[in-house]
Amino acid sequence: MADSGLVNHRPGTVAEHPRTGWYGRPVDGEIELIRRIAARVGTRGGLVTGIGDDAAVLADGTVLALDMLVEGVHVRRETHSWADIGHRALAVNLSDIAAMGAEPTAILVGLGIPDDVDASDIEALYDGMEALAEATGVAIAGGDVSTSPVLTLSVAIIGRMAPSTAPVLRSGARPGDVVVVTGPVGASVAGLMILEDPLVGTGVPERGDLIRAHLRPRPLLAEGRMLARAGASAMLDISDGLLIDAGRIADASGVRIAIDLDLVPRSPGVDRVAAAAGCEADILAATGGEDYQLLAALPPAAALTAAAAAVTVIGQVSAGRPGVSAYRAGRDVTPARLGWEHGSAERP
Repeated sequence: MADSGLVNHRPGTVAEHPRTGWYGRPVDGEIELIRRIAARVGTRGGLVTGIGDDAAVLADGTVLALDMLVEGVHVRRETHSWADIGHRALAVNLSDIAAMGAEPTAILVGLGIPDDVDASDIEALYDGMEALAEATGVAIAGGDVSTSPVLTLSVAIIGRMAPSTAPVLRSGARPGDVVVVTGPVGASVAGLMILEDPLVGTGVPERGDLIRAHLRPRPLLAEGRMLARAGASAMLDISDGLLIDAGRIADASGVRIAIDLDLVPRSPGVDRVAAAAGCEADILAATGGEDYQLLAALPPAAALTAAAAAVTVIGQVSAGRPGVSAYRAGRDVTPARLGWEHGSAERP
């Protein structure tokens, strides 16, 4: 993707320095680092949309995205099978294509392999990728292999827009639009919490479903195309948390977004996990991330069309200082941490 081709997604463990971010240099989180990089590159060669969106877009409708998956940052072999890792590496990239309203066509995989990994492990990893690739009609077309200190996957994906459909960017939301989400949130972070501390999953009937939601995210390609056809003005996938990602639409569009937490659907079992962990369920679900639901802004008339496809209206777009606010029962309850951001000095 155009920005998370750098770094993205909430990890299970973190290796960055807690104050200085990457490389020992003061960097105020992922967003600031991306801005610095974007300021140093140009737009040429038919590039229409570059750094700063879920994917890059060329003038001919080609869509390009890239994500990295690093062991110890995004996954751990103690909790993820090799097939899980392969599925996840591809799913997060397909989700970026979905967020543009595009159709995936081909994948390239860069694979860094540590010394303690054997051929059967890599076969299982590719089995996980290939199963999802087959299910979504995309081909693994090639890539590169190298030795590496830790397991590293760099997955690049090529997609295309339908001839009559424009890519849906983050920057198109306008005052008067409504904000919708394609489904419930909170399952992935709840699943992660159970994997890290099984006691919080005690007595939760949906325990297995929550863990699967974290290990095997589902890219919503058909939903992305539907929202693009319905007239979505802005869209992205919820990778780092509903609130922080809504804030990214707000910042890119120059608008204010208000999210009504009372309207945000939560996955079954999230409330039980939150209670066991001593968390507020609605805040946990809205900040946990890695749900890969799609978050979109639509004009009210278009929202009626999209609503027929079972999206949920959860907020409003208005003029004002760009950013996001969260409300519960009409009261502003915006948390200090909106979600996950790599390189940030504070952790959610």
